[in-house]
Amino acid sequence: MSGRRHKRSSGIPRVLVGLYRVIVAISVVIVVTYVAWLLLVPKPGMAEELEPAQPNRAEDTADPAPDASPDARKDDCWTFLLIGTDRVGANTDTLMYLTYDVGEQTVSVASIPRDTKVDADRRVKKINSAYAYGGMDGLKQEIYQTFGLPVDYYIKVDVQAFVALVDEVDGIDFYVPCDMDYDDPWQDLSIHYKEGMQHLSGQQALEVCRFRHNNDMTGYSDTGRMETQRGVLTAVAQKVISWGSLARINGYLEIIAEYVETDLSLTDMMWFASQAIYFDMDGLNTMTMPAEWHSPYMYLDPEETLEMVNTYLNPYEEPRTADQLNIPTLS
Repeated sequence: MSGRRHKRSSGIPRVLVGLYRVIVAISVVIVVTYVAWLLLVPKPGMAEELEPAQPNRAEDTADPAPDASPDARKDDCWTFLLIGTDRVGANTDTLMYLTYDVGEQTVSVASIPRDTKVDADRRVKKINSAYAYGGMDGLKQEIYQTFGLPVDYYIKVDVQAFVALVDEVDGIDFYVPCDMDYDDPWQDLSIHYKEGMQHLSGQQALEVCRFRHNNDMTGYSDTGRMETQRGVLTAVAQKVISWGSLARINGYLEIIAEYVETDLSLTDMMWFASQAIYFDMDGLNTMTMPAEWHSPYMYLDPEETLEMVNTYLNPYEEPRTADQLNIPTLS
């Protein structure tokens, strides 16, 4: 028997100590890589200053001071135009303005009624025809002229992108706000749902969003339709975040590649994605631009619109003023 004395065991097997060191090393590599990636991916840019709104009131038509400087933007606050086109693809069937304040981690989304009257030099003075007449640049300019708000980036979505995204997250649970009973053979629409909580597939969610009124003309207005659309989009966003695992990222990227047109670059998307992981749905504000129907247009309320712009949507350091908006009135 050997007389050599053995050291008392520390209680932690050597294999576990080695494994622990490996895990720590891998963690350090991941952290360093992530920090380096954040440093290498630049922040997205912002829109260049556009021409100011052209007021339609005589007392406001004086030329601005020649030394007037562009308005200063808030730090880390970007704006987006979310667009869905109709079947023809010319008019904008859905139009939403979105402000993402990365520093505050708030997102505000305002639906713009498609029949909103604008001060435009064309026969059809509805905002949903701006894209058909002037393309994306014309639509951006018209948003700025009307609301005093710049558009940093646009996201134009084919209707099938919405269907594919909802199906990607295995559908959504949504409270249908009223009985829906509508048929339109020309658009190949057959919408039949009972009021109450429903589990909707992508196609079903699209039908609920497209509903305006029943066959007997009961139902709700365009304002009610936009409220439903925002509710459905919120439900989809919540599901995407809750299912936001690495296993689904490839599916999201495939949907974007196939159905979405945007001027966001890949690095822009990567940067925003790195910030959105900190977003909580409590920071989401949704609304509809205040307007009243007087055939054939929706007329914005100038005072309420200005208040909404400054409370939720303004990316500038200073509040917008009434003469920076150009809102046609009935008078």
